[in-house]
Amino acid sequence: MDGIATAAELRVKLRTPVVYVTAHADQETIERAKFTEPLGYLLKPISDGDLRSVIQTAIYKATMERRLRTGAAWLATTLRSVGDGIVATDSDGEVAFMNPGAERLTGWRTEQAQGRQLMDVLRLHDEASGQPARNPVFDLAERESGSYTLVSQFGARTLVEVECFENRAADEVLGSILMVRDIGRRREMEARLMQSQRMDAIANMAGGLAHDFNNQLMVISGYAEELSARLTGEDRQQIGEIRQAASLAASTTMQLLALSRHGGEGFEVLNIHAVILAARPLIAQTLAPTATLTTQLGVPLGYIRGDPGQLRQLLLNLAKYARGAMPEGGEMRIDSSIVEIAADDPQSRQYRPGTYVKLLVSDNGEGMAPDDLARIFEPRFDAKKEACGNGLGLSLVHGIAIESGAYIGAASAIGKGTSFEILWPCVGTFQGNGEIPSSTILLVEDEDGVRRLMHRLLEREGYQLLSARNAEDAEEIAGVYPADIGVLVTDVVMPGISGPQLAERLKPRHPGMKVLFISGYRHDALGQKGLLGPGVQILPKPFPPAQFLRQVQVLLKADR
Repeated sequence: MDGIATAAELRVKLRTPVVYVTAHADQETIERAKFTEPLGYLLKPISDGDLRSVIQTAIYKATMERRLRTGAAWLATTLRSVGDGIVATDSDGEVAFMNPGAERLTGWRTEQAQGRQLMDVLRLHDEASGQPARNPVFDLAERESGSYTLVSQFGARTLVEVECFENRAADEVLGSILMVRDIGRRREMEARLMQSQRMDAIANMAGGLAHDFNNQLMVISGYAEELSARLTGEDRQQIGEIRQAASLAASTTMQLLALSRHGGEGFEVLNIHAVILAARPLIAQTLAPTATLTTQLGVPLGYIRGDPGQLRQLLLNLAKYARGAMPEGGEMRIDSSIVEIAADDPQSRQYRPGTYVKLLVSDNGEGMAPDDLARIFEPRFDAKKEACGNGLGLSLVHGIAIESGAYIGAASAIGKGTSFEILWPCVGTFQGNGEIPSSTILLVEDEDGVRRLMHRLLEREGYQLLSARNAEDAEEIAGVYPADIGVLVTDVVMPGISGPQLAERLKPRHPGMKVLFISGYRHDALGQKGLLGPGVQILPKPFPPAQFLRQVQVLLKADR
């Protein structure tokens, strides 16, 4: 290799700064040397002073370059890690840089967008009118933000907030930096919070009004009854009308009191499928004669905490709303499923991470506009006055869901019907073939990852399987489960009730139950605690899946 080739290798592999000392000044040599980015170029003959100054300058430039590279790497990493979209333009308004957040929102890759005009890539529309928006660089002041609808390259629409900054070096404007923030979820959470606060205020007011109304209704009903005993003929008939009106008013005040009730008294662990199936005939009767009711109950079955009477009331009130909203021959659907929301899931911004029973109740009615949808849970919202009710049905639905710790929301569009989504915290699940088995495995483990692993292994083998994340939930589920529990698989140490305590509590109801303890304790320590005995096995963590399944099979065979 000649000097230029050697310098090129050193610069690429070791980032060694290069100074050329040469007698050649022809254009071809200079062009070759230029592409290796030398930090100095000396023509022979040279003096000591020239060599010294060029080397010192080269070392300084190399140090500055290194700092610039480090700063650029830090900046690039920071911009890539920012969740919001960042778009940089040059002085001509053309896109120079986009981070991954901006690529995701716009649908453009940086290499595609570079050199294009900003508004060709950032397709913003006015949030209210839907018309194409002006360039925010010219429309917004420094650090001022505006809300827009962003339409991506593929047609996806996202509600965003845009903030602009000048990219300036001394007195020279180099371009602009735009921060593009997805605010759809934030708006939804704000609306959910405002609705919840509004409903709380309404519920508190309803409780106070119901108390005062009940006092007056008691006076009206009492004197009406007194008069009824003394009057005859048409006068007595009119008093009967007064008494009937007072009775109807009293039923309304009872609903107002139910709307204001809090605390969860009388809650129990419920098999949500059993509640839906038991209420199905009443729901079908509540709908119009020509309407159909479809239920799609998913697998696995979910257990929740709630009041069975309140849950039936919730379903009936949704049926009343559907009856008023649907045309002749409409369809109401009830779908259930189990959903997992992980900590890194985008939905965790709206819901607490965990396992939920999801109930989706929908109709194919006329639907409604966004302004009406925002008020759907307020008292007296009219869907033919909730099928000739008193206008409190959906308020009660909202109150029952919130009181039981659930999240509730509604979605609708003109001509596309209305759907209500309710997410209840799931206290346990049942994986089976739908038939009541002779014996079932009850799996209890407070570590979500370990429980999901064991659940998957047992599910793959086709076992009838109950699952709970703590002993308290497991005890309540076992109390309502109609079949025998053949094998209890439980962690030894859990918050609250321990695995051994749970086994002792379940033994009277399930005397033939075998137990497989999962534990990080030593076998001898567990033996000293008296956990070992007939029908009891211990599996230390960590364990191979095959060994876990083998021990379960052994216990099930012993059960038979």
